Amino acid sequence: MNTTISDKQGDAASKPPRRRLAAVLFADMVEYSRHLEQDEKRNSAQATKSVRLFRTLIGDYGGRVANVAGDGILALFDSAEEALRFAIQVQNEFRDQAIWSDGEPMQFRIGLSLGEITVSQGNVQGHCVNVAARLQMMAEPEGIYVTAAFREAVRGYSGASLHSMGPQTLKNISEEVEVFSVSRSVTDPKRPAEAARAPTQQVSRHPLVAVLALANLSADPANDHLCEGIAEDVIANLSRFRNLMVIARHSAFLFNLKSGPAREIGHRLGVGYLLSGSLRRSDKRLRIAVELMDTHSESVLWSDHFDIGMERLFDLQDEITTAVASRLAVQIDFAESRREAQFPRDMRAHGLVLRGHHLMLQFSKEANSHARRLFEEAIDVSPDYGRAFSEMSRGYNLDWRYSWTPSPDGSLDKALELARHAIQRDQLDARGFAELGFAHLYRKQNDESLADYNRALTLNPNDADIITEHGDCLVYAGQPEKSLELFEKAMRLNPYYPDWYLWCLADAYFTIGRPEDVISAVQRMQNPGEGSRMLAASFAQLGMMEEARAQARAVLARHPEFSVSRWIQRLPYRDKTIPERFAEGMRKAGLPE
Repeated sequence: MNTTISDKQGDAASKPPRRRLAAVLFADMVEYSRHLEQDEKRNSAQATKSVRLFRTLIGDYGGRVANVAGDGILALFDSAEEALRFAIQVQNEFRDQAIWSDGEPMQFRIGLSLGEITVSQGNVQGHCVNVAARLQMMAEPEGIYVTAAFREAVRGYSGASLHSMGPQTLKNISEEVEVFSVSRSVTDPKRPAEAARAPTQQVSRHPLVAVLALANLSADPANDHLCEGIAEDVIANLSRFRNLMVIARHSAFLFNLKSGPAREIGHRLGVGYLLSGSLRRSDKRLRIAVELMDTHSESVLWSDHFDIGMERLFDLQDEITTAVASRLAVQIDFAESRREAQFPRDMRAHGLVLRGHHLMLQFSKEANSHARRLFEEAIDVSPDYGRAFSEMSRGYNLDWRYSWTPSPDGSLDKALELARHAIQRDQLDARGFAELGFAHLYRKQNDESLADYNRALTLNPNDADIITEHGDCLVYAGQPEKSLELFEKAMRLNPYYPDWYLWCLADAYFTIGRPEDVISAVQRMQNPGEGSRMLAASFAQLGMMEEARAQARAVLARHPEFSVSRWIQRLPYRDKTIPERFAEGMRKAGLPE
């Protein structure tokens, strides 16, 4: 198969033919002709939009579109792993997009192969191009098929499962090719190690409730993130009540009613009440059933079901919130529950934000860029939707924090600007103020940051992530003892807390001057790799030089360009003696100036 490269075609004609190894992706729309026959105008526009999505995202994964011919797309990658990562994510993207789209969604088949290609005068040639095209022809809708050579090249990749379909005869290919199908599920954040960590049981004078993700009773797994998104919004609404303690999504979503009896789940989460439910979806209609259970007696306190259209989703969340609050917290001031947040005019914007939020939880450069594209589209669809701006602000903060951009300072400025836009559009959304606080903190504007977090917690006093971030802000502002109380509360609300809670805790201990507790906190992390800097400094302070030097080597293995002076410039401590103490410990451990 020959194909013409559409990008930079004029330059290609003057270049001599060249051969190179490439990962080849061939994608084809399922039943494209039938779609056009049914509704040519709408489906042609949707096909154009789908191709645009390919072009927009592919560069973030190190690839480029070589050619688009009708309903087929050819793309090239230097890395097989990046090609697979892109294929999985773009198929997930098309699948999730179907929830919020009108009419029948577009589906793709994808074939991936690895081999030598020849690029000559704008044409791409090679046996592996033909193989990729044939693989997509035999793939199931939304499927991804790869060759044995491709599978060997991605053997160390943990984000997918590949299953052999045995040797297959492909059209116009003389030799049989062993074909592997790809399981597209992204890495499950519900890690067994997290679920095994038992929370500290504490007595609370307020009702404690966990909201589980809705069970997806529809056949389509595309509804999974809708089930989580509805529950997540209910959690956010309930967290506004000061007299009601709500377990964070990170911990609550580790469980469902298949995990065990309500009494056992209640014990493991340390709660007295569970809100669970199920969702069935038919086109744009939803049937949602919910029930509130007492975990001690396993009795049902309240149950209801709702048959609604997608456009009434926010009304439903308010109904559930009010019903739960009325049964659990007599002292609640119900005026709080009627604070009207700014919801998007178009439900597609909400879907885009949910998809982008879940992508950011992967904490990778590619997924973060992908999420930003979705937030930008959400803003185009609904320019007044504050949450889209606050989520995009977090994305730019991550760019700054992990240096995923050539101009990190510009990313931090952009994060501040976007957080301000979020607040202008929705002054009742706690996350907008939290993002503003985060940006102010790392611009070393401690007082402004504290004021932002105080406002965020006024709006949502039981959001465990915001509580933890506020505690971290207090550490840098010189109030580490006060931060310890906040971390304790956050870990109670999120008993299966992520590693970054422990990082913040270790930071507080370092500031106070408790190196033994720093080491203990970092070593409790599921993945303590990013804690090596703090471990190196703390071991050095204790005179444990062998351990300190080992941690210094771990830092340089992860970050070969690491510099003590450059790192401490990033730390927003108000007390300048703290980063100097940190720097002294790292230098003793052997890290370069």
